[in-house]
Amino acid sequence: MWIVRFVLLGLLAAYVGVSGYLSKHRDKYGRLLENGFANLALVVLYNLLCYLIVGLPPDQSALLPPAFFLHLAARSGLSIVGQVLIVAAVVMLVVAVVGRKALGGQDVKEGLLTSGIYRYFRHPIYTSIVWIALGFPLTTQNLDGLLMFPGGLLANIAQATVEERWDVGARFPAEYEAYRRRTRMFGPVWFWVALIGILLALAGVPYLP
Repeated sequence: MWIVRFVLLGLLAAYVGVSGYLSKHRDKYGRLLENGFANLALVVLYNLLCYLIVGLPPDQSALLPPAFFLHLAARSGLSIVGQVLIVAAVVMLVVAVVGRKALGGQDVKEGLLTSGIYRYFRHPIYTSIVWIALGFPLTTQNLDGLLMFPGGLLANIAQATVEERWDVGARFPAEYEAYRRRTRMFGPVWFWVALIGILLALAGVPYLP
């Protein structure tokens, strides 16, 4: 199963590369990038790759589960955190897509979005994908999926960077630079610090006296 995960991660990296190429040459591939059906298919493919690398069943013979996956209180806490992340991500994903009124590489007719959910997240859609990708292995106590999460996170950072470099950043250079400086890519730092703190605290529960 690990081979399958790495193949999927490679496909995800290839997707990011192709996306960057198409965005860089929008003048040549504009019709494809504005095609609603093509964008829907690409969005579905991207999401499937992100979720499969963390959601495939673990290989029980490869790695022994850590103590926090065997401790009832820690397991319950991690599962709750995972479920909260997934629910919050779905809500934010819907809000972001409705606000954007476009799919994938399509241009946003209203111009650069900096209000609503975009006031707090430069890339709320990719943030949602990251939250779901983390929520899955936490909810199911899938160690293999959890270990693959950093790869999916890096892929989403790369994809968001591609859009900033060749899409919105190119179309709104001055405005986007100011927006980039005041709004984090995946949301406020305090949220991630708090999330990491909660996860570390739950991981440490089995070692408490």
